[in-house]
Amino acid sequence: MKKTIFLFSLLIIGCNALKKAEYRTDLKKLSTKSLINEIEKRSPNFNFIVYRAQATLAEENSTNQFNIGIRIKENEKILISGSLLIPLFKGLLTRDQISFYEKISRSYYKGSYASFSKKFNQELTLRSLQNLIIGLPIIKLTEKKWKQTIKNQTYSLEAFSKKNNVTIRYNFSPINLRLISQSITFNNNQLMVKYGKYKITKGKLFPQEIEIFLRSGSKELTTSLNLKINKLGSPVSFPFKIPKGYKPIKL
Repeated sequence: MKKTIFLFSLLIIGCNALKKAEYRTDLKKLSTKSLINEIEKRSPNFNFIVYRAQATLAEENSTNQFNIGIRIKENEKILISGSLLIPLFKGLLTRDQISFYEKISRSYYKGSYASFSKKFNQELTLRSLQNLIIGLPIIKLTEKKWKQTIKNQTYSLEAFSKKNNVTIRYNFSPINLRLISQSITFNNNQLMVKYGKYKITKGKLFPQEIEIFLRSGSKELTTSLNLKINKLGSPVSFPFKIPKGYKPIKL
């Protein structure tokens, strides 16, 4: 059950593949406002998206692999299911609530995003998790004042809040201005997301490889996702019901 909880903590916080490290040395200097505008222009819009993914979870000396299905209705809800020959868990995230259950332990959770937001002293929402999956900034670029640098031949934006003691950092590809990595750090808690290859689907770039690192106090967990888009744009259903007899848990 603990690994399932950590997984949800991570996630709350003709196609041509593009290679990871296609950097160039003649980066054009842009004003921060212009850079943000160009990044926003490249954000993919969609109504519905369905992923199939292979997930690898590594915690201390333990590694687990399983299959994940993800369904997203843009800015409204996300359905996540995990299986390994048999169903393992299922979760539904809406604008107001996180709900999920695990079959092996016959337990479930229902609650708000508050406990996840508290870990990083920064409001995390349904859109935050949605953006993490589709390769967009977890915290919107219009919500902070950013310091721009060119670091390791990438465009970098960083915001630091003295009031909240939170550091947010984004690194963007100079080729397509899509995310290479993003992170939120607060005290001894860190969420780091790295993106590998992107793929063009119906004229839009979506990540195929995502590595998520979560440190919460002394606990660390790494999740690697290999993603494949099954559907894009067509409406899909979001079946979710907590089975009878399951026991509630607290995070």
